[in-house]
Amino acid sequence: MSDAGAHDLNSRAARMPRLRELRQMARIEADPRPVNWQYQVTLRTEPLIGAFRDPAARLSLRLAALRVSRIAARYRDRPLPELQQALADLVPRLRPDRLSNGPALQTLGLISAICHQVQGLTPFPTQIMGALAICSGRLVEMETGSGKTLTAALSAGLAGLSGESVHVVTANDYLAARDHESFSAFYEALGLTTGLVIHTVPPNERAPAYRARVLYASNKEIAFDYLRNRITLGGAQGPIRLALEAVHSGAPRAAGLTMNGLPFAIVDEADSVLIDECRTPLIISETASPDPDWAHSALSLADDLREGRDYTVDGQRRVVELTPRGEAKLADSGERLGGIWRNSVRRNHAAVQALSALHLFIRDEHYIVRDGKVALIDEFTGRVADDRALGDGLQQIVEAREGVEITGRRLTKGRMTYQRFFRRYKKLAGMTGTAREVAGEFRAVYGLSVLALPPPKRSRRKYGRVRIHAGQDAKWQAVARRAEQVALQGRPLLIATRTIRASMALEEHLKAAGLEATLLNAAQDADEAAIIAQAGEPGRITLATNMAGRGVDIMLTDAVRAAGGLHVILTEVNEAGRIDRQVLGRCARQGDPGSCEMILARDDGILDKFGSRRTRSRLATWAGAQAAQKRAERLMARARLDLLRYDLRRDGFLGFLGGPE
Repeated sequence: MSDAGAHDLNSRAARMPRLRELRQMARIEADPRPVNWQYQVTLRTEPLIGAFRDPAARLSLRLAALRVSRIAARYRDRPLPELQQALADLVPRLRPDRLSNGPALQTLGLISAICHQVQGLTPFPTQIMGALAICSGRLVEMETGSGKTLTAALSAGLAGLSGESVHVVTANDYLAARDHESFSAFYEALGLTTGLVIHTVPPNERAPAYRARVLYASNKEIAFDYLRNRITLGGAQGPIRLALEAVHSGAPRAAGLTMNGLPFAIVDEADSVLIDECRTPLIISETASPDPDWAHSALSLADDLREGRDYTVDGQRRVVELTPRGEAKLADSGERLGGIWRNSVRRNHAAVQALSALHLFIRDEHYIVRDGKVALIDEFTGRVADDRALGDGLQQIVEAREGVEITGRRLTKGRMTYQRFFRRYKKLAGMTGTAREVAGEFRAVYGLSVLALPPPKRSRRKYGRVRIHAGQDAKWQAVARRAEQVALQGRPLLIATRTIRASMALEEHLKAAGLEATLLNAAQDADEAAIIAQAGEPGRITLATNMAGRGVDIMLTDAVRAAGGLHVILTEVNEAGRIDRQVLGRCARQGDPGSCEMILARDDGILDKFGSRRTRSRLATWAGAQAAQKRAERLMARARLDLLRYDLRRDGFLGFLGGPE
């Protein structure tokens, strides 16, 4: 960087006192990757200059990929045993820290040839480039439909043969199980053992899975297993301390652990796992005895208050604050209820939690009621978060509000952020279709350089114009008319909604128009695989939340391709533009034809919540919707950094106890 550029950064930092505070807290961070706050001075979402497009790196990877492709073509028609023998001869020459030299390229060529024989798949040069970039510790952006699943398998195979253990981390259990099943035979042909960890795998079967050379796991399962191990260790740090404890006790405390370290992680859908998930910390808790009276009393306190007079609600920051008048009114209610409610701290906290449950948590948007229980929904993936519950009594208040059985409050035993967990891997890499918007955050927090790779085939996706209607009814009617037009052409449709509530409302409008649709959301997740398998049939209409976004591959017939391919309608922009790109990327994959469009309304959630007064007026435009989305992205980026900031500060407070976990 030039002296002028450095001076500019320093002058900007001087105008942000909080940045210096963050840097001071970063000094106590014990993780191997230091936080480089220099790259995130303004919390902007644009990529860094030079961090996203690297012509020299792309040229080097392209030349290496051509060499690998020639090697694969030379071996492609030879018998599998001969390929395996040639691979065995090369393996001793591999080194984990040199996976781009001559032996590594020859090995990758043999791996590609074996993939062709076992999987029936011939890797594109782009996929080979991606595998080499991942093995070098980069995060690659590959267009949706470029075959990231095969890219991960190639890189995991090369790294595994070099002696490294590999964790292929996916965004959910469905993708982990699907990819593991798809490539088990491939890894077996390479001589590598594989393991799978999803929520249905019992604890006593996880240790053998972690000892496999290549492990497929969802991010939640692998992160919580690590946190459970940390709790089992009781804060023990380092191999010397563990060895001393083993001598003192006569038996190693690690005997009951499932994991055997954090070697090399290949994160699929990296922006979802490493960015979006970071808004929620990992928390392991134990359940206390249920206290239904507390939850119902908290709701009764909230019922006596009036918005605007006794409290305010900030929907953007998702914060409820009491006014002095509201606190005085609560004091009168506390005297009437007696007992613990005379304590102002407990009383005000309970009232704020109850008001938050009433105003900030909406059924069929933030949670569903299933089997007599309140289940939270991950807003980014659209899936039920079975292992997640609201804290500080919120879960119990929501349960009381819905009239279901009230569970016990959860007492925290261990806590960690996703940022800290993934930075503890010895080596970290990943891939996604949408990284450019958060390239700076990847570099600042994880030390990951983002590299964009060209698609294997030119995209044939056609974009329709964005239409914004006056209200929800007008929008749903427009969607129904458009769906009927496309279905009559013999083309399948994927209509994406942001919430379960919206998908159910649209289903009613389609029924009124005489159209039959298949619903895919968190309430119907048991049939996900079957619904996705049929979504590419001619005239099929599939309504889906973000569940149909990342990793979903809708297969098309020749008749559908001839008719124009899959058509995607996005009915509401999400709080991150990356999610919109993922959903729209379900069409026109791998050179197939396809089209997409957006049909919105002025009172959509993000426009109403984050838009300006002009955006919410009759003059609402697509530019206004984009501005609202950018504002939401900035607020989420700040929330993620604030969470990491709190975690670093917590280290300083609790360091004398032997560690924060």
